[in-house]
Amino acid sequence: MQYLEAKSLGPHTAAIAAYLDDLTLAKEVVEGIAGSDLVKAVELKSTQESLALRGTVPDGAQTMKFDLESPFSSGEMVGKLNLVPNVALIKSDARKAAINHVILISVQTFVLITLIIFLLNTQLITEIKRLASRLHGIRIGSEERIIPTQSHQYDEIGLLTHDINELLNSVEENINLERTLRLEVEELENRFRDIFEQSSHGIAIVDIDGKMRLHNPSFKQIIGDECFQKISKQDSLSFFALFDEERSRLESAAAEVLSSGESRAVDIKVDEGSQTRWLYCLISVMTDDDKTSSFEIVLQDISERRNREEKLKGQAEVDALTNLYNRGAGENKIEQLISSSDSKRFSYGLFMIDLDGFKPVNDQFGHEAGDRVLIAVANRLLGSIRAEDIAIRWGGDEFVVFARLTTDLSEASSIAEKLLNILQQPIECQSDMSVTISASIGIALYPFNADNIETLLKYADLAMYEVKSHNKNSYNFFKQPTFKTSETQSVITGF
Repeated sequence: MQYLEAKSLGPHTAAIAAYLDDLTLAKEVVEGIAGSDLVKAVELKSTQESLALRGTVPDGAQTMKFDLESPFSSGEMVGKLNLVPNVALIKSDARKAAINHVILISVQTFVLITLIIFLLNTQLITEIKRLASRLHGIRIGSEERIIPTQSHQYDEIGLLTHDINELLNSVEENINLERTLRLEVEELENRFRDIFEQSSHGIAIVDIDGKMRLHNPSFKQIIGDECFQKISKQDSLSFFALFDEERSRLESAAAEVLSSGESRAVDIKVDEGSQTRWLYCLISVMTDDDKTSSFEIVLQDISERRNREEKLKGQAEVDALTNLYNRGAGENKIEQLISSSDSKRFSYGLFMIDLDGFKPVNDQFGHEAGDRVLIAVANRLLGSIRAEDIAIRWGGDEFVVFARLTTDLSEASSIAEKLLNILQQPIECQSDMSVTISASIGIALYPFNADNIETLLKYADLAMYEVKSHNKNSYNFFKQPTFKTSETQSVITGF
């Protein structure tokens, strides 16, 4: 400060001394300035000479020079004031001042930081700890909430408290929803489990290779213990291989299900010794979350239904009185034999039979006696033909026998003679009375006479009426050939 005062006030007095060339005044000015520790040397010079000098000017020392302007005439220079500052002292003072400033700023900073920490701790951290402690004590999903303090209702702490409460509301709502859904899922699982375990249908899950993975009790009951053991072991059979005769159908159905994604149903025939069972098998494909496909097998024992259907079918095909095939069913059976036969190896004879003397019995002894005669005729026909041959009640007192011929024409004649013989045996129509009837038989040969049932029936009927119009109790071939037996064999058998 002393140096600055010398710089700001000294030049006015120094200018007067230089203007007047006053040595005494110049000396006072120089001594006043040199009295400062910040100045090593000072010299006051007029334009003519040096007026006063104090101190020693070292070589190369930094000198501060000030021009002295006349106090009376602006712009007129009357001398110079040269100063040599004490640089070392100035630097030392500056260093001390800097250190003092640093210490002061550090103290101020420390105080400010301490104040900030205090404010943060009291106004923010403490509140956050309170919120954290309160939040930690809240049970997730409960209705407990954090109540904001009065002083923080409208600041950031209050906003944070509000957001936390909103989050707790959302969590509680989601937990309640999840709990409700879980209860519904558990209820559905229990229902499906009950359905699965208590279902009368056998249900099983098998992989693509037919290895069983899961089953319900009814499945084991339906397939039986023996079959179940075969597919439940570690090295078990495939489900599809369980039924040898149906394996190809089951595997084909499974392949179609796998390719189309649509369920397929197969009726399985299971032979168990003398007993035959029928199983309804529904095959569906299902895919797990990991994209692994498997089959759902649903089994139902339909033996009773199939037996009932067969019985109804039999009732529809069988004549109620004689238990022979009726006309419609008989025609279908003959057509099936014709369509499946090899005409080069086998031939057939169609025997149209009309009873002789039946009407008088029916008229004289009544319909009950007539029915007994028809039943006896039917039983005798069934007893005289082979299992693969067909006996039909054609209508009224007419019957048809369709028999395979394996030798020559003489076999057809033998069959006709056998039929005539058994039919003319006495028949008991009442408890104390028997009657005797006979028959007229017309014969048409397949494929010699015709290769379709309509024509065969027509020809056999014509041949039968030919017998009735002449002999009765006899048989006749339609257009019976006159060639020799060996030639007839060639025609009939195709050899």
